[in-house]
Amino acid sequence: MARLLCLADEFVQSRRWIDADVAFRGAVALDDSPRACLAYGSALAEQERFNESLCQLTAALEIAERDGLRNALATIYHNLAAIYRELDDIGLAQRFQRRAVSLMDDCGPEEMLGLANDAWLDNRGQLAQCLAATAADFDSEERDGPVIEAEATLALMCGHLDDPREGIVPLLRAYEQHQANGDLRLMGKDRLNLSSLLNQLGRYRGEIACVRRAVACFQEAPAPVSAAKARRILAHLERLQWLRQFNPLCN
Repeated sequence: MARLLCLADEFVQSRRWIDADVAFRGAVALDDSPRACLAYGSALAEQERFNESLCQLTAALEIAERDGLRNALATIYHNLAAIYRELDDIGLAQRFQRRAVSLMDDCGPEEMLGLANDAWLDNRGQLAQCLAATAADFDSEERDGPVIEAEATLALMCGHLDDPREGIVPLLRAYEQHQANGDLRLMGKDRLNLSSLLNQLGRYRGEIACVRRAVACFQEAPAPVSAAKARRILAHLERLQWLRQFNPLCN
């Protein structure tokens, strides 16, 4: 089972999703712990196959609850919160994130960032900014994945709450890091976040350009849910474009 999970992880890293599916399914069939279902659910979420991911995480949750696996339960709840956040179900996201935190002895950057995102979605901007700043302070020398996400989120929040210009450079830095890692889905999210700051600055051409790049990233990832959202945003901006093109201050 462990060998199949290692092989599946290699396929995920190289974006060989079909081969990863085969390896994960083999591992799930052999595993009587939540490990394989949790790993497969996380990989499915990365492809935005959220319904399939929820099925795997639910299976992992049942095993973890049956066996009383506290650490596994915390991880599963955290992943469930992340998915419901993507699906814009704020209530469920908050509920699962709080359950995850309640089971942990120490919260890391991922958990703090989850709480920050939930606070932001709940229009509690100052609390969200404080939580994101705390997440960004973890392991700042290593700047691993969760810390990079926290820095990008903090930049976006600061940009919306204070001066939009303050968020641009950190978001571009996060984009470059995600580009170096080949993470197209996060590259698309960085571009969408950057577009929202450019909108506040009245830089509408730059805003549209960022959304178009986001769509391209999501399509290549693939990230179908994010791609659909980005296309809707792009269609809206293109409808507005003709209203702005005669105003030199908007270009």
